[in-house]
Amino acid sequence: MVYRLKIQQIHSVCLFELTWGRSQCLQAQVFYPAQLETRYQQWQRAYLNFYRQALRGQAGTAAPVEGEQLGEKTALRGRPGATGVAATPVDWHQHLVDAEGQLLLEFHRWLKQGELTDIRRTLSITAKEAPVDLFLTCTPIEIARLPWETWEIGAEYGGVPIRISRSPINIPVTATAPAAQSGKTRVLAIIGDETGLDFSGDRAALQSLERLLDITFIGWTPGQDATALRTAICQAIADPQGWDVLFFAGHSNEADVVAGHIYVAPNTALSIYELKPYLQAAQENGLQFAFFNSCSGLTIADALIELGLSQVAVMREPIHNQVAHAFLLTFLQSLAHHEDAHTALQAACRYLKLEQHLTFPSAYLVPSLFRHPDSVPFHIPERGWRQELRRWLPSKQQAIALGSVLVLSVIPGAQEALLSGRLLAQAMYRNLTGQMPTAPPEVVLVQVDEASRRRAPELVNISPINQEYLADLVDSLSRLDATVVGIDYLLDLPNPEQSQVLAAATRRAVGESEMWLIFSAILEGGREISTHADSQIISPNWAMAGYTNAPNWYMALPWGTETCQRECPFPYLLAAAAQASDSQAFPQPALTRQTSLRSELITTLLDSDIPSHQTLARRRILPVTTIGGKFRQRWLRPILDFSLPPDRIFHRVSAYELLVDTVDDETAEAIAQSSVVLIGGVGYVEGGVDPLSTDISPNPPTIAYWRQWKRDDSEEKTFAGVEAIAYDVHHFLQSHYVTPVPALWVVGIAAGLGAGITLYGIPQLNSSRQGLWLLAGATAGYGWLSFQLMIGTGLLLPWLLPSATVWIYVLPKIWRLPT
Repeated sequence: MVYRLKIQQIHSVCLFELTWGRSQCLQAQVFYPAQLETRYQQWQRAYLNFYRQALRGQAGTAAPVEGEQLGEKTALRGRPGATGVAATPVDWHQHLVDAEGQLLLEFHRWLKQGELTDIRRTLSITAKEAPVDLFLTCTPIEIARLPWETWEIGAEYGGVPIRISRSPINIPVTATAPAAQSGKTRVLAIIGDETGLDFSGDRAALQSLERLLDITFIGWTPGQDATALRTAICQAIADPQGWDVLFFAGHSNEADVVAGHIYVAPNTALSIYELKPYLQAAQENGLQFAFFNSCSGLTIADALIELGLSQVAVMREPIHNQVAHAFLLTFLQSLAHHEDAHTALQAACRYLKLEQHLTFPSAYLVPSLFRHPDSVPFHIPERGWRQELRRWLPSKQQAIALGSVLVLSVIPGAQEALLSGRLLAQAMYRNLTGQMPTAPPEVVLVQVDEASRRRAPELVNISPINQEYLADLVDSLSRLDATVVGIDYLLDLPNPEQSQVLAAATRRAVGESEMWLIFSAILEGGREISTHADSQIISPNWAMAGYTNAPNWYMALPWGTETCQRECPFPYLLAAAAQASDSQAFPQPALTRQTSLRSELITTLLDSDIPSHQTLARRRILPVTTIGGKFRQRWLRPILDFSLPPDRIFHRVSAYELLVDTVDDETAEAIAQSSVVLIGGVGYVEGGVDPLSTDISPNPPTIAYWRQWKRDDSEEKTFAGVEAIAYDVHHFLQSHYVTPVPALWVVGIAAGLGAGITLYGIPQLNSSRQGLWLLAGATAGYGWLSFQLMIGTGLLLPWLLPSATVWIYVLPKIWRLPT
């Protein structure tokens, strides 16, 4: 949870304003005690006198301090001070310890004023439930100099201590999200004026992390031109390759007008104002964190955050050379363990407080971290395949959501529903864009429907179908020059009288018209059951039978082309016969044949070098489909493409029209020109090849859609198996194979894509609104791409589950972006 606390001093009163959430706010007014200012000045005087030699940050000659002897050498490194008159030695260490205690006592007493109770309670209660980041803004600068980081506000009511960061009063730009790093963390280390100082410790501390950091040092060398040095530093900061971290060691100081100076060479300074365009370029190129291991950096930090840099660590007071080394070393050790910058700064301060308090008293009060309120604390990312894998893994909540998506992607019922909806969307897209086949349908469907039953008394008992009625249909089709005729009725029950009539009709059709006759069958126990064995309706030497067993709305594919010589799908045989009827290279039906027609047809099809024949011959159930079948999955099995309207698949004619010679010229020509004529039952529950059940189903949503749009002559609420076979035959004839890519596979790809976008794409965005627009646009774009891909290539990509997967990964990250 993020809270912002603004403290503003107006004369003798301090205004406290706590804001959080959705415009929630608490305010308080507290009297600012003059005693607190006095205690701070006493502490600062003792601090400066203790660390009296060469305070890092003083560009000029150090002034003499109380107790300093002429030319006196101290154990602490520093720039040589001016000589003066000997003074009485003073125990500034004890003075500093006492001043620190008095300052903190007065400071915490002031913060425990009753007027601040609501603010303290609100923060503490929240800290019990979740980690709290408090962003502190102080004005004027005198208030900012106080050690606010020592305010243990969360512990007052039993909560955990709250992390306190600082931020400037003016933040005109949003924070740039950290870019994903592909290699080592890049560090630009600017080594400033070393007069009176020794930065070898800083260099060694940075170089100790070379396994994690790619460090570039730049700084003054004796004899170097000051202007050339300034130019080199500015150009290095704005390097297009970008930096993750900007480090400065040297002298610096505050300056209101130009936001502070850093001293890069003897008597040579650069102001933050001068560096502004280069720092902005660095920030655009990925700069995340700046560390000024130098003196008096309050105005520097304010200025850098206002420029848009996400976080800056500075020293609020002058800092001694040895303190700076000790702090830096501990800070970098924490970063090396992949702690974030805030945690590392706190760890370094604890080290100075608990382990170095005798050597470096009060030094822990000086460091501060300034952050943009929308920033994420900087850290050095872990490397190695385990760490990289961990970055790509979902959170616990995301894993639960992804698990639900994965379950839906393998449940057969859910997949059928989603596939049905996907085809409906595809049909709407085709209808909207007009992307329809223009060729006339190659299949004619002679439907034995209710109209035919009303006109034929012999069809009152429709199951089993009256074979004499079928004989009349075969004769009529023979007269109309039908070439390939498929009969979608199972005739396995004995009926000698009717079978004799039908047998005579089939022989006439083959003998007089060389008609290809294919009867439907069912596959049971590894053998096809079609016409009754004693009926002599057909002979395998001049007619064929094929099984209709196939999952609903999937194409009936052979297990292998060679196996088709033993058992073969009914639609496949119809398509093969249609291709054979146009080629003299294939065997043709004849009553005089003495060998199996189907065996020779399949053999010739395998040997043909005609592309359309080869395409049909190669079409079979894939091994991956067989493997998926063991898990009740239909991986890569082509489906019936109901996104094509029925009027582009087949031409309907009612059976009774053939028998009363009322066929119009258009229908007669369609039959004569057709590749396949199908005879089957439509619109009544007794239709189909299975006498114990029906292959009449409720309309698939896509078929219902086309019938609403008058793209089918039927107004039935049901869809017959023979209509599905017509689609199947069309797809074989046109080599129109629509293959759904398994949702499970695409969800897996989408999970990787979503994780990649989260890691590498989201950090490039500036706001949650931009992210939401891009996410919605990408989702819509993927939908359009999947529509066009199916039309162009026949690959049917799922849309809903993969899109949901990407949203599960990406949306939480987008919500965390600034608004």
